[in-house]
Amino acid sequence: MGGPEIKPARHPRRRSRWDRLRRRFRLDYLKILRTSGAPGQVARGVAYGIFIELLFFPTLGLGFLLFYPLNHFLRGHYAASLAGFVFAKLFAFLTIPPSILLGKWILGVNVSVDMIDRASFSASMKSLWALLKGGQLLEFLGAWTVGAAIFGVVLGAAGFWLSWSGLKNYQARRHARRDALLHRIHDTQHPHDTGKTPRPGSV
Repeated sequence: MGGPEIKPARHPRRRSRWDRLRRRFRLDYLKILRTSGAPGQVARGVAYGIFIELLFFPTLGLGFLLFYPLNHFLRGHYAASLAGFVFAKLFAFLTIPPSILLGKWILGVNVSVDMIDRASFSASMKSLWALLKGGQLLEFLGAWTVGAAIFGVVLGAAGFWLSWSGLKNYQARRHARRDALLHRIHDTQHPHDTGKTPRPGSV
């Protein structure tokens, strides 16, 4: 008689790129919701972070210098702003082509936009070098910055609303759970306490 049949081990199904992206999106959003602070302040921080992320590349990283003044003078939340900055990396690349085209249209500059059709980093760097040699780099970055700023304001406002409404609901549910737990603890410790205050002369 032969031994028991040995079945090959099953390898876990590999998640698709969109599944991983959706999971990362959800985790980052939950991280924002769990940030301590007033909903308005946290939501402003998220909006500032999204705005800064969209300006990061067209300004060659100088946009990150806005991190402190925006949160300090406009009452943002530093941790939430950093979370919004990281969160925006999930979709910022989608705004690059329309940002360049929008900025080009607003400024009325005639610069090459071949870079937005390149998939690899090395090809993009060659396109930037060609723009620099052709004297169009500053115009190109200027158009990109203007378009990115507009998208940053629009998406930052959307991030503010989503964060603010999500935080209000999340904090309301958390307070409701805490109140329910306190009531259960009180009922366990004082099973005969009806919660009514006795009238004078009744005892």
